[in-house]
Amino acid sequence: MNLVIEKSRDYGESSVTVVGITRAMYGRPQYFLVNSDSGDNRRLKFPGLRFNAPLSEQQTLEDAARDRFEEQTGLTIDKMLGLRAIVPTRSRHNNQWMFRNVFLAIVNNVHMSSADGKREVYVADVGQGAFPKEEYVPLLGNSKRKVPLHWVKTDNQVIARIATEMINHFNWEAQSTEWYQRIPCVGAPPQTRRIKRPLGCGLAVASMMLLYQPNEDESRKIILLKRKGDKYPGYAGGKIETPKSSKSYNIDPVSCCMKEGAEEFGFSIQPRALVCCAVTPLDVPRNDAGRFYNCIINYAFVAEPTNPLEVENALKNPKKHLEGKMESYVVESLDEHRDRILAKELRMPDMPLVGEQFFKTPPGVMVPLNHIIASGLK
Repeated sequence: MNLVIEKSRDYGESSVTVVGITRAMYGRPQYFLVNSDSGDNRRLKFPGLRFNAPLSEQQTLEDAARDRFEEQTGLTIDKMLGLRAIVPTRSRHNNQWMFRNVFLAIVNNVHMSSADGKREVYVADVGQGAFPKEEYVPLLGNSKRKVPLHWVKTDNQVIARIATEMINHFNWEAQSTEWYQRIPCVGAPPQTRRIKRPLGCGLAVASMMLLYQPNEDESRKIILLKRKGDKYPGYAGGKIETPKSSKSYNIDPVSCCMKEGAEEFGFSIQPRALVCCAVTPLDVPRNDAGRFYNCIINYAFVAEPTNPLEVENALKNPKKHLEGKMESYVVESLDEHRDRILAKELRMPDMPLVGEQFFKTPPGVMVPLNHIIASGLK
């Protein structure tokens, strides 16, 4: 199957950013920076942004982030510590609304093999670049040669502050931090037969598993939606939109979950926790990633209805509540839903993977919503 989605300025994109940390260079905690535009631009950034979509279901956005860091820096990551934050921002190239998926990684071997293009790699001390002031960072392996820390885009300041918080609360012996929890990443079957994956960005969407407690005598249920013309039901959700005015209310994963959920179910819902980040590789005709998304990046939540009386009315009168493209509600027990996941009888290819992640994650360790961190860009 080849699935193609053309880009639109109306919707947000997703990219990757890797905070690679080390103590191996100068004996103190530092993070790596690179110059921009394959080295043609001397201004600095954290490694990442565009990436190659995964090649198989066994690979995730975390694998794509690792590959991009190693390609841009010429360094080898010793340990990926996962996706830690999601930062809404704007692209410097065309002001496109974008979500930077911020990964944390440990680099012990600081011997660079090669970097793409004419890039140079620098090391910054913890806290450098967090606020606008005159600072200098040394070239990796040549501490005498220092350059001004001028960001190619100021949202890197936000990443520097996140990095500083994580490093200040980092256990170097255990090689871990719980300052921000690790957001699970899952892969989905590629919706393309092409082997080559061009550098690009993903379409940012949000979805939700809606749990419902009908009364005190029954076990919890999950409410799915069956769309007209689809064989199987699925989770509600939709594309994250670009902020256009003070009236824009679907502009990040959480607000998308709330707004799309309310529109599709016909009653208000509240996200409770983030389950995972799923990636579905897409077909890119002519390798034109400037015109087409190279994947779908789904921020998947667990949610509950705001008012159970609203749900009761909706289930009794579905036609009065369901969005026009919806055919029906599908209400089933969590055991029945496990059976559905096992049979892969869900609408989108990433949904069984999201469901599996939900059932294997204890409720007490699901990711809180404060991992989506505002950049200040609007």
